[in-house]
Amino acid sequence: QGEKLDPTALEGLSGKSYAIANKRIAQIYAKGPAMLGYWRSVGNSLNDFFYESFLDELADKGGKDPFELRLHLLRDNQRLTTLLQAVGELSGGWKRGPFTAEDGSKRARGVAMASPFGTETAVIAEVSIEHGQVKVHDIWQAIDPGSIVNPAIVEAQVNGAVALGLSQTLVEEAVWVDGKPRARNYDLYQILPPARMARVHVRVIESGEKMGGIGEPPLPAVAPAVANAVATLTGQRVRSLPMSRHTFT
Repeated sequence: QGEKLDPTALEGLSGKSYAIANKRIAQIYAKGPAMLGYWRSVGNSLNDFFYESFLDELADKGGKDPFELRLHLLRDNQRLTTLLQAVGELSGGWKRGPFTAEDGSKRARGVAMASPFGTETAVIAEVSIEHGQVKVHDIWQAIDPGSIVNPAIVEAQVNGAVALGLSQTLVEEAVWVDGKPRARNYDLYQILPPARMARVHVRVIESGEKMGGIGEPPLPAVAPAVANAVATLTGQRVRSLPMSRHTFT
C-alpha cells in the first residue's frame, strides 16, 4: 500500500513525548483471514502495552528505575512531568519493590503512561501472585484531560475503563478452533469477575490545555503498569495477554 499509514495501527506508538533522539515508526501490512473490530481505546489498547512494557525492559537493561527514567525522558515536558509526579504522590510515593505488604503477601508496583485522544494519563499498579495467577490490589491513575466539566463523570469513566483494562489484561481472549470461535455464546467468554477487581484511586489534573477525551483514555496504561509490576515481582516478562495463559511463581 505504498506510503499509506493506518492511524489506528500507530496509536500509542507514534507521537510519544519521551525525549528519545533516534526513533522510527514503520508499518508492514500483512493479509489475514480475521476481520478486525474495535474495542475501548482502539489501537492504544495494545500499542501502549507494547511500548510501555518495552520501555521498562530498556530501563532494566540500563540499570535504571522505570519511574525515574520516565521523569528523565520527560524533563522538558512540564505537563507530563506534573502528571507522573501526581500519580507517584497519589500512590503514597513511588516504591517499586518487591516488598512485603501488611497482610504478609509479597508485592511489587509498575508504572506506565499513555496519551490517547488528547488526554494524558499515568498509572501505577500494585500486584501479588496468588495460586500462580496475578492479583491486582490497587490501580492509581492520574489523568489530565486538559479541562473538564463534571469531575464525577471523569472518575466514573476512569473506574469503568480500568475494569475493562484489567479484564483484557488478566482473562479476556478470543480463541478460534477449526475456523470457529470457541465461545459460541456469552457464557463461554470470560470477563473479569467482581472478586478480581482492583481498588481504583483517581486524581484529576486540569492543565488548561485543549479538552481531550475521557471515555477511552483511562484504559491503555493499565495493562503495561500491571505487566511491569509482575516482571518486578516474578522476574517473568509478560509479552502476551491475557495473563491467565501464564503461571507465575
